[in-house]
Amino acid sequence: MAHVHLVNAAWGELFSGKVRRYNRAFPPLDLLSAAGVLRERGHQVTLADARARPDRPVTAPGADLVAVTLSPLDRWQCPNTDLDQAARFLAPFPRDRTVVLGAQVTMRPEAVLRHVGQEAAILGEPEDALAALASGARAGEVPGTVRLGDTLHRAPPAEAVDVTRLPVPAFDLVDPRDYRYEVLGERLGLFELTRGCPWRCKYCLLTMYGRKYRKKSVPQMMGEIAAATASGVRVAYFQDLEFTADRPRVVALCEALIADRSTLVWACQTRPDTVDRELLALMRRAGCALIQYGVESGVPRVLELTDKRQTREQAESAVRWAHEVGLRTLCYFLIGLPTETRDEIWRTYAFAETLAPTYASFQVATPYPTTPFFDELALDGAGDAFPSEYPHTLDGGELRALAREFTVRYHLRPAYLWHRLTGPGRQGALPELALLARYALRPFA
Repeated sequence: MAHVHLVNAAWGELFSGKVRRYNRAFPPLDLLSAAGVLRERGHQVTLADARARPDRPVTAPGADLVAVTLSPLDRWQCPNTDLDQAARFLAPFPRDRTVVLGAQVTMRPEAVLRHVGQEAAILGEPEDALAALASGARAGEVPGTVRLGDTLHRAPPAEAVDVTRLPVPAFDLVDPRDYRYEVLGERLGLFELTRGCPWRCKYCLLTMYGRKYRKKSVPQMMGEIAAATASGVRVAYFQDLEFTADRPRVVALCEALIADRSTLVWACQTRPDTVDRELLALMRRAGCALIQYGVESGVPRVLELTDKRQTREQAESAVRWAHEVGLRTLCYFLIGLPTETRDEIWRTYAFAETLAPTYASFQVATPYPTTPFFDELALDGAGDAFPSEYPHTLDGGELRALAREFTVRYHLRPAYLWHRLTGPGRQGALPELALLARYALRPFA
């Protein structure tokens, strides 16, 4: 049996690259899931999380196979694309025993492998392909893998991973004390009730997930929660792209958590049009403290352009219901979408103030390869392998300056500050404001 060493790459500063990715340390759930599969098949597994513990060694000279992810599960949709930093990180790893994972290499296998000086990669979900490589198969021959020589050798695509057959992730390979979420708490764990998404928004990067929407059973999920809490996890984030898309499954999970008298405090992300007040109240009773909504734009024309298929009114109801039942909210907004004007960008900010979520996140829309917008705009071959923004009437620097201005402006309004410092959840207000200051004061790349 093989010794497989799993590595979560570090990206340097807290906010890095042109796209200003926030390099938060979340547990690398995809690596923990792959480790569970590898152990089930008799392999020895070690793990180094350089994002959470950059002070510790990341290489394992005696390992038979090293797998380095450039984007763990929490970054499958919004990966860091600073390939120079990736090349620096991967430099110490031996080419003949290293395989690269993540969204970057899945989108652009040949360009990324040449840039970082490696020759093997897994495209998409890692569990099945990594197990095959650990058992002696060769990259470029195993479905879902590639090998770079003089040319790129690409095996046929892999079948979607059957998530119902995955063992419990190897939560013991990480220390929950290394992970926290500023708006939730310490000793953070990550969970995944479903994988994939039934929607196809034009800006959304789904290349790591494939086209199948898959679901774990509630008993399976409860087993994972029990294992994670036994390892020391106290708060958790459900990394599902749309947690409430399957309402009956969420209801069953919440009822199971309540029946189990679970003390887990958790958060999730979802669409505003897939919740109602009754469901949110049940989620609150089951330990949910924070719900995150993808609002994206406050302009109907822009929303229609993205094929988001939701309305301003649905977002307003979703935020209001959440606050009524005692949940905090975080709303995500994208600026710089194709054809969006400066006036429409400011109208989106005004809509954020109208919605009044507990937190508002403003990000410049990134044109990732393999997304519908990228293909429609024929951006392939137009320049960088990973452009930092869409072609726009505003340049990238202006868009990033607006994103920063909106974030600071929203959270420093006097009425907002008074509510955060005196209202529910006020104990977390000061750390949140300190993080905001770090973001606001850091110059853009």
